[in-house]
Amino acid sequence: MKSKSLSILFSLALICGVIIVTDSFAEDVKPIYPAGIKPIAPYSPAIMYGDLLFISGQIPYVKGAIPENAKDGKDDIKDQTAIVMENLKTVLSEAGMSFKNVLKATVFITDMNNYGAFNEVYGPYWTDNGLTPPARAAVEVGALPGSKPGAPVLVEISMIAGN
Repeated sequence: MKSKSLSILFSLALICGVIIVTDSFAEDVKPIYPAGIKPIAPYSPAIMYGDLLFISGQIPYVKGAIPENAKDGKDDIKDQTAIVMENLKTVLSEAGMSFKNVLKATVFITDMNNYGAFNEVYGPYWTDNGLTPPARAAVEVGALPGSKPGAPVLVEISMIAGN
């Protein structure tokens, strides 16, 4: 009987501990919503948790759409990459950070044939500022959210940054 009672108490302690951790976690999470970046789905553009910033994938939207120059068939991947990087810069700035704080980037690209052109725009955000580029993964995907007929999203980037 004593062992069964201890087992029940231990189980209750674990359950209470999870509840305490969950409540503490919720209090430490701070969503970041920079002006001008409107999510097209139910998510936060970024979440600050302690000293870490988790930035949701940014796409090449400016005021809710892809600008004409980024869907005209001329250097679209470069134009879209520049827009995404500026959107990321805005999110980082809203959280009091910059590209120097970025630890990891994840790139989603719809055509690996565009990888070189993507890097021509992405790279200078680090090298031109004397920064070490972050760890990075790049994945080719079939399509990205926000694509519309005549205006495909070609690149999306998410990041993790820290102080």
